[in-house]
Amino acid sequence: MWAIPVLIPFVAAFVILVSPAWNIIKKPGDFNTKYSLAKNRKRFLIFLLISFVVTGSISGGLYWWGTASMYDKEVWNFKVKSIKHEEEWTTKERRTRQVPCGTDSEGRTKYRTETYYVTEHHGPYWKAKDEYGKTRKIGRKNYEKWKKVWGNERKTGEHRGSAAGFSRAITGGIFECNWPKTFETMYPMSSVHRYKNKVRKSPSVFNLGEPTEEMIKAYPRPAEKKNTAPVVHYGVGLAGVDDLYLRRVNAELGPRHQIHTLLVPLGKDDRYKVQEILKAWQGPNKNELVVFFGHDNGKPMWCEVHSWMDNTTIHGMLMDKMMEQQFSTDEYAKALMELVPKYWVRKEFADFDYLKVTIHWGWVLAAVILSMVAEMVMFLVIDGETIESFRLNGYRRGLPRKYKRWSR
Repeated sequence: MWAIPVLIPFVAAFVILVSPAWNIIKKPGDFNTKYSLAKNRKRFLIFLLISFVVTGSISGGLYWWGTASMYDKEVWNFKVKSIKHEEEWTTKERRTRQVPCGTDSEGRTKYRTETYYVTEHHGPYWKAKDEYGKTRKIGRKNYEKWKKVWGNERKTGEHRGSAAGFSRAITGGIFECNWPKTFETMYPMSSVHRYKNKVRKSPSVFNLGEPTEEMIKAYPRPAEKKNTAPVVHYGVGLAGVDDLYLRRVNAELGPRHQIHTLLVPLGKDDRYKVQEILKAWQGPNKNELVVFFGHDNGKPMWCEVHSWMDNTTIHGMLMDKMMEQQFSTDEYAKALMELVPKYWVRKEFADFDYLKVTIHWGWVLAAVILSMVAEMVMFLVIDGETIESFRLNGYRRGLPRKYKRWSR
């Protein structure tokens, strides 16, 4: 179906070949004296080349837009290895501009290039470098917080200031701190990424059914809301849960095992909500290990674990751990740190590439219409001089009889 828009340049080329607009097969007659055969052929090749690029871009862009629904968001967790603070500094920068310098013989304004200097201000900046080597911006408060936790700030350099005119030059220092590599001082960080998930969009046996609007509103998928927290609350709290501690657990396990653990506290009589939540989510993400924990003031009443794991050994073992005693963050974290390295294997969604996801025909129709409009615009732009010549010089009078019908 998506081949239809790509065929439009061939159709447009055929129309041009059989029309008298651009005669590229034999030498033009009286009706087209302004352009030589070589020029017509050159214009035709330019039109054909641009047509393929434009229609290909339109089709590719709309195809990507149409398949965007197959892509979902997931959370990645990792550790920050160092933080940096760059104080404000200034630099003398060279600029150029065009200024009027009189008029020419025809009264038109003349311009000359003028060079001038300005003082540019840079910073202050606060940055964090993660374990993947990527630098990310952080706020001043975050820098100050972790500077105190790590306690090893040192000056590593400076930006020498310069200034233009009478401005004051400002020199700024560069300061860095490094993670001491202890779990208790870990600075956890998360980001949201996209991945292809055909399962949620295909009418397969894996589909959990169509959720109602009420379900979607009541149980939004965390990653879609850019919620990177390890605990998801849907109206039920859990005393004693330490969000930062569990973020550190995810940051420790995430890069090595490609996992994002989620704890969903629910009430003692809320077990029926598990299926509603899974239906609203259309299942967990490929890297999510979700623990639904029903409790009465921290006392375990029931527990369910869900993921895309083929081997669900970790599900049963984690449920047993959760049901042993009153909930505590330490025991839950200890169970994750013990079981995940042994039993967790993230599901490869490439295994589901055989599933068919239909793209709505409206995207193809839009690609066809936009491609046709683009073809017409390109033809008019490239053929603009010929059209103007026909209008001004009355070429219709000189057209051979078999071509006169084209000018009516």
